Amino acid sequence: MGYNLNNDVPLGQLGSAYLTDGNAFKPPTDKVVIAITMVEDTAFDQLVPEVPTDSTFKGSSTGGNSDINCIGTVAPVDSNGTNADAVGGSDVFPKGLTIYGRWKTVELNNDVGAPTTCAVILYFGI
Repeated sequence: MGYNLNNDVPLGQLGSAYLTDGNAFKPPTDKVVIAITMVEDTAFDQLVPEVPTDSTFKGSSTGGNSDINCIGTVAPVDSNGTNADAVGGSDVFPKGLTIYGRWKTVELNNDVGAPTTCAVILYFGI
């Protein structure tokens, strides 16, 4: 019987990264960030979801940005629901929280008043 890798994907078996600086992070080739755990209170300068034109895109596609289905620092679209807001640079996510989605770029905002140092663990998926 073969090993089913899909059962371990949510557990971080495809890799992870620890991020504390303010540089834009991009996951390894052909992977996306599927979960972000806040190690410290954290704000984001960039939290960019994948789009249908990305090779990693797994959603159903009508060919436009309306297919984006997770939160980010980009303007929300219909699939985020009515009246959804974009994540702002001063929005702080508390330590211990894990958010799920499919992001291709993550950049922390260490300039926001509190927290002074953001820290996250990023988990990769395909």
